[in-house]
Amino acid sequence: MRFTYRCLVFWGSLLASQLASAQAAPSATSIENLPLTYCTALPRADVAHWDDDYARYAHFLTPEIRRTQLGLASVREGVHYWFCRPAATAHAQLDTLTRVADPQLLQGRWRSVLMRTIAHTDSAALLDKRIYRSVQLLPHPEADTGQNELLTADGHVTQFMAPAGAALKKEGRRKYELVSGRYLLLYGLSKAGGGVCQVGLDGQGRLILHTYGVTERKIPGQYVTYRTVLSQVIYERLPQ
Repeated sequence: MRFTYRCLVFWGSLLASQLASAQAAPSATSIENLPLTYCTALPRADVAHWDDDYARYAHFLTPEIRRTQLGLASVREGVHYWFCRPAATAHAQLDTLTRVADPQLLQGRWRSVLMRTIAHTDSAALLDKRIYRSVQLLPHPEADTGQNELLTADGHVTQFMAPAGAALKKEGRRKYELVSGRYLLLYGLSKAGGGVCQVGLDGQGRLILHTYGVTERKIPGQYVTYRTVLSQVIYERLPQ
């Protein structure tokens, strides 16, 4: 089992509404046509390398990020299950080329230009080393009708939301910290009780937030399946 961390549901209303290598960012006019693997890193198409490729990200997981994580495990009819949401890391996750080098780059007001939910599924038959890889766009109720803005200032992130055409309303405000240039840790009184998502900036300076629900399903020695349900929200910076 890959995970041993505690995973606390924190984003709630704040972010629930919300690649083989990083790809060149298209123009803003084609934002809705971004590929489903945009800025998402996937392991090599060889099950023998999956654990090694996953382990490459372990050094980004600081103790404070690990303390936010909790996984749920079960066994039913010989099938081993493991689930975590929101997860700090996943089988398919934000490409490291989007890392935020300077926390000041997050400051400002951001408006969402793309909200979508994507499922990445990798399965492997272990005896003959065959793998099956798929990516699927899932329904995202607010993708077409919702307005979503973030304001990051003075160590806090504030979210504003509204149905299309309505005035924006403040939905939540939390302290935040950028960790390892890769994680956005949001918290109230305690960081250990906080929530985490992956954060990055693409080649056009757009803010990318990824939150994950991850499921591992396997029969030892026979097959393994990793499913990542990824909520991707892309924001453009608003003029000051």
